Parts: sequence; structure tokens; C-alpha cells
Amino acid sequence: MHLLTLVLFDTGSNRSNVRTIINCQPITEVDEFTDYMPYGCTPLYDAMGQSLTTLRNRIKDDDNASAVVTVLTDGLENSSREWNASMLRTLIEQLKEEGWSFSYMGSAHNVKEVSDLLSIENVVEFSHDQMGASSTWGREQASRMSYFTKMDSLYRKGEPLAKQEKVRHIRKFAHDYYEQRVTPDEIRRLDAHSVVVFGSDEQGTHSEGTAALAIKEYGAVKGVSEGLQGRSYAIPTMEGFDKLAAAVERFTQFASHHQNLRFLVTKVGCDTAGYSVHEIAPLFAGCISLGNVFLPAEFWDALGLKMY
Repeated sequence: MHLLTLVLFDTGSNRSNVRTIINCQPITEVDEFTDYMPYGCTPLYDAMGQSLTTLRNRIKDDDNASAVVTVLTDGLENSSREWNASMLRTLIEQLKEEGWSFSYMGSAHNVKEVSDLLSIENVVEFSHDQMGASSTWGREQASRMSYFTKMDSLYRKGEPLAKQEKVRHIRKFAHDYYEQRVTPDEIRRLDAHSVVVFGSDEQGTHSEGTAALAIKEYGAVKGVSEGLQGRSYAIPTMEGFDKLAAAVERFTQFASHHQNLRFLVTKVGCDTAGYSVHEIAPLFAGCISLGNVFLPAEFWDALGLKMY
């Protein structure tokens, strides 16, 4: 069973600075949450210290329980009274030894510096706008799905694992929570389950750039302008922006139904077709929540996410 705890933190108004809104509720029973407006200062350390201690006490006697902690903040710690960074780091390192997973999603402050201070390796920095906020939740969704798929596989093994062996596996899953998912600038080798996604023209001539390489190395077929071809996938880019957008949507649907394949998207539409990264990247927003789709670093930047 998956249980959700939601802890809010800010200062001001006539309310507690740290408030537990949802307390270990089955995820299937949680309604959409909309009635929260950030206010005042940021008691981040108190919120983390109090909620982590409460959760640890709740599950300490359950050998099958595992904790996945996601911290979301758009401000720097500035008003905690009970906890400091050193205390919190010690607690987090103890909990990681017990198999807990931690991730940090932050904006509008020195995100990497704070996450390093707290000993949290899984970090996403999102831009302080609607694009960044939307993208970071898609990123979190993909990571959460991947993590629990691995956990489910672990628990479905025939022989029960000893506690230390189970913790070893869980710590590995936790360490890899945010896979980078950045397409290399140069794709030198592909494994059997990887697919290069490239831009083509309506005739499928595949004569330049990555398209020519796809013909030579990855099974692209002349005359075929769209779809899976060997270990490559063509997206037509030369017939106008609306058609390009529709083709990207078809690719997104294809990728969502082929989770056994890993798609390495190149800078589709940004070379011969002449579009900018900021025009093309939002077309791939639907791929953010797909753990099997990799995007160029420039696309991630344009989508409001910084990879560490």
C-alpha cells in the first residue's frame, strides 16, 4: 500500500509554521489538493526535521516499509527555530543508511549548494515560472514510477531477501532516483534497446546530419519520413510547425507505449528546419514524465529544468 504525507511550511498568518495536511493517507483516497497559498518566510529545516522524525517513528517497526521523501521549495531556509543544517544532515544520512530515498526540487535559491549541505544527491532545479513548475512535477512522476517499478520487482522475487541485502538494493534505487536522461552531444554507440530520434523531410531523403548517420548506422530507411526504422525514429520537420508539432505528439504516444525502448532525442527541427530550441523544446513537454525518453541538455534548459 502507498501512503501519502503532505507537510506544508511557511510563516505568518494565524497558523502553525509547519502543518501536516495529509497524514499517511492511502494514495487512492487522496483528493486533488488546491487550497494552499505560500506566505511569509521559509522554515524548511523545521519542516523536514519534524516530519522525518515523525515518519521514522511511525514505520520503525515495519520491516516492509520504505520511505520516499520529496522536498519542494522555492525559497531558501530563513526561519527555522528547532533544526539546523548540521542536525538535519546527520538525520538524513542515518535514514539513507536505512534505505530511505530523498530528492530535492528547488527554485529561486542556490539549490545545489543547499542539497549538498543536506546530503541529498537527487536534485532538480526548476525555473521560477509556470513552465518550470509544470516540468518538475513531470520529472518527479517519471522518477517515482521508475523507483516503484524497481521496488515492486525486488519484492516479487521468489526468495525473501535478508534485511541488509534488501537495504542495499533500495539504496541503489534511491541513489539513481533522478536519472539524468540527457542525450549525448555525440551518439557513438547504441545498445539493442536504444533508439535515435532524428528530424527528416517529407520525402525521407535522410541526407544530412543525424538523419544521414541514421541511414548509415541505425537502420533508417530512405523514403520513409516518420516512425520507427531499425534503431532510429524519424520525425518530419520540414512541412510547417503545426505538422511538426503533430508528429512530435505521435512520437510521444509511441514512446509511452514502448517502455522497453530508450529514445535518445536529438535537436530535432533545430538545424536544417531552422527552428529555435525554445520553439521546439515545449513540443516535447509530454516526454518529461516518460522515463524512457532522453532529451538534449538545451531542451531541458528550455523546459525550465536544470540537470545535476
